[in-house]
Amino acid sequence: MKKIVTAVFFIFLGVLILSFPSFDGVKVFAQNEINPPKVEIIFFYSETCLHCQAEQKFLDTIQSKYPELEINRYLVSDSDSKKLLADLLAKHDAQMYAGLVPITFVGEDLILGFNNENDIGRRIEQSIERQLNDLNPPPEENNNKVSLPIIGKIDLTKYSLLVQAVILGFFDGFNVCSLGALVLILGLVLILRSRPKIILFGGLYILVTAIVYGVLIFLWYQLFYYLAPVLKIMNVFVGLLGIAGGIYFLRQFIKSRKSDIACDGKESKIVSKHSLKIQKAFQESGGIWGLIIGVFIFAAVITIVEFPCSAVIPVLFAGIMAHAKLSIAAYLLYLVIYLFFYMLDEIIVFLIAVFTMNIKLASGKVMTWLSLVEAIVLFGLGIYYLVSIF
Repeated sequence: MKKIVTAVFFIFLGVLILSFPSFDGVKVFAQNEINPPKVEIIFFYSETCLHCQAEQKFLDTIQSKYPELEINRYLVSDSDSKKLLADLLAKHDAQMYAGLVPITFVGEDLILGFNNENDIGRRIEQSIERQLNDLNPPPEENNNKVSLPIIGKIDLTKYSLLVQAVILGFFDGFNVCSLGALVLILGLVLILRSRPKIILFGGLYILVTAIVYGVLIFLWYQLFYYLAPVLKIMNVFVGLLGIAGGIYFLRQFIKSRKSDIACDGKESKIVSKHSLKIQKAFQESGGIWGLIIGVFIFAAVITIVEFPCSAVIPVLFAGIMAHAKLSIAAYLLYLVIYLFFYMLDEIIVFLIAVFTMNIKLASGKVMTWLSLVEAIVLFGLGIYYLVSIF
């Protein structure tokens, strides 16, 4: 029962990942910020008309009130103005008003005459406000809301990059290859029964793994940064990647139900090869610096080799950071948070080894069910991104 509750809890956390905004929605918003829609007023007046003078003053007062308003004024006695007025009157089927002033065209509306700001002035403002509302329709119903039992509806878009960094890093951290490599290092050092050496070699492995993994995420970040203009293609790519990742972790879950989770394929051979080398280095005790270099290379190789096994999550995180257009300081902050939660399980194993001189791990069943949770989360991500392109 406890394991079921734990799995449900992780699934709930995984749902929060769907707070990623649609690339297209942000693109439209950015375009509106750069080129805000306008309502045009075309005002025809005569220099000798008192009503025209009153409307001139009224238009001056509302200009600052409506930044989206563009006011063009034409002296009706000019030949070019007469032609424009005739065309507009014909368009509105109002040729009978030719020769009368003031005449005001507010977007698609024609308003004849002017008396004061409370009567015709109010009609002009109502026309402006109505047409601005048409140009800036209220947002459609939020499709990022999901209904959860007991909790009810929640708006996924309100969750910050910080939450996404924590959740993605946490799920990404359950990597059997990397954790197994750390256990190997700690197991070899525990034979020496030296706490300082456990801290040195275990800490070095964790530090190198975090740095190399961070560099790999940064390279994906750079790729997404240059692909940012092709937003729909990015959505398709990330969506398909999510589906592929879901299939991969679902297969891992099915396989692990029959046998223990382990690295497989070419990655397993490479890991085994370098594991034998590092064991040999510890057995020969060729000097502290030789062991440090060996652990450094071992950690770097393991991190690079196992990266394709779980590339879906770090690639998604890199895409989110690139899309958010973060400052370098904010980018580094979120990356450090992600890496901390990515390494959290290994940090816990490391600290237990330091303080107890023993190695304790989660059961194989926990790792198995976490594979299923990851599959569910990644399927959800993939579907979300693919649907968002329509």
